[in-house]
Amino acid sequence: MNGSINTFKRGLKHRATFPVVALALLLGSLSASAQTLEQITQAREAKLEASLQELHALRESIQAERLPLTRDLNATHAKADELEDEVARVRRLKDSQSVELETLRERVTGRQREVDYVTRTLMPRYLANYEAALSVGELETVGESIREYNLYLENADASEADKLAAGLTLMADSLQQLESLLGGQIYAGNALTPEGTLLAGDFVQVGPLLYFGASDQSTAGFALASRSERADLHPLEDEAAGEIFTVLSSGSGQLPVDPTLGDALAVEQAKDSIPEHLVKGGVWVYPILAFALVATVVSIFKALQVFSVRHPQPLVIHDIIKHLRAGEKPAALELAKAQPQPTREMLVMAVEHADESTEMVEEVMYEAMLTTQPKLERFLNVIAVTAAAAPLLGLLGTVTGIIKTFRLMTVFGAGDPKPLISGISEALITTELGLILAIPALVMHAMLSRKVAGIMARLEKTAVTFVNGLSRSKPE
Repeated sequence: MNGSINTFKRGLKHRATFPVVALALLLGSLSASAQTLEQITQAREAKLEASLQELHALRESIQAERLPLTRDLNATHAKADELEDEVARVRRLKDSQSVELETLRERVTGRQREVDYVTRTLMPRYLANYEAALSVGELETVGESIREYNLYLENADASEADKLAAGLTLMADSLQQLESLLGGQIYAGNALTPEGTLLAGDFVQVGPLLYFGASDQSTAGFALASRSERADLHPLEDEAAGEIFTVLSSGSGQLPVDPTLGDALAVEQAKDSIPEHLVKGGVWVYPILAFALVATVVSIFKALQVFSVRHPQPLVIHDIIKHLRAGEKPAALELAKAQPQPTREMLVMAVEHADESTEMVEEVMYEAMLTTQPKLERFLNVIAVTAAAAPLLGLLGTVTGIIKTFRLMTVFGAGDPKPLISGISEALITTELGLILAIPALVMHAMLSRKVAGIMARLEKTAVTFVNGLSRSKPE
């Protein structure tokens, strides 16, 4: 423990000498640093002075150069403003030119649309209507010009301007043509006669009216449109034909006028004769005609039979009863035989059985009436059956014609109606004939039946009158 204490003391001794040495060293260092700091300060002050002088010189240089630079800057700013104004002006000019160019483009597009509408819509529509309005006599001349123009439109080498010019030229010619028609026009052409002969001659056209006169002056008349491009000639009488030739030769005169523009003549030519009309009805026309013949013959026979029946005078029955009351049976029988049929047979049988009971006389007269009724009603059922069967035959022909029409439609299509005419004619004509037969047959049957019923009523009245008079003459 003593050793440790000694060691601690030696350590404290050494620690007490260390600060003294450090302090001595620090004081020596501070004196050296003080001399160096002063030198540094002096060097920094000298450098600062030099820098201040240099800064002053630089400020003077800058001050000296500032005014020219300011002038140059102002000039540069002014130049920049001018350039900006120029750029703005150029931009405005460019924008204005762009707007004008766009406006021009829109105008050009609009004009092109107008030209396209004229060339592709208005002009073809006008020329189509004009061509449709041409008479058959003008188809060989003006119609040919229109066809050439249509072919020219398909020419790929022709420009739009050339096509437009050609169309305008054709329109101008058409307007002149229309103006010339107002006062009448004469031009050469050909027409077909009703016999199918092609005649050369001249046309006279006044508005929609068209006339034709042969070059040899053999015939003249109305020129009508046909299914072909040739005009069909409808010849006129000598006086009317002479008026047409007068106008052709002199250029003036009077012409016959057809207010229907040929429609009346076309309708007249389209009418069929009765045999032609029946032939178009097909095979079912023949049974309908057979029924019609039977119904006609039976109706005539029954009409002659029924309407020839005569009735006795009302006082004849009283005269017969008077003779019977007087016991003059032969005289009563002679008077009964003098009456017309069928009353004669009934009265004769009644007089012959006058001696018997009233019931027997009544039965005898009723038997005579029953014998007479079938004779009067005979063949009336034939007329009734004909009136009922004719529409059915017509309906059968209609169904057959419609089937034929559909069959033709499957072959030829529905675009062309010409092949379908036969089927439609058969469908309609058989119905027409069936109704034509049924309606008169029905009316005739009703009229004859009513007449027979009237005859039977008169017979019944005669019988009642005779029985009542006979019963009063017999004693109770």
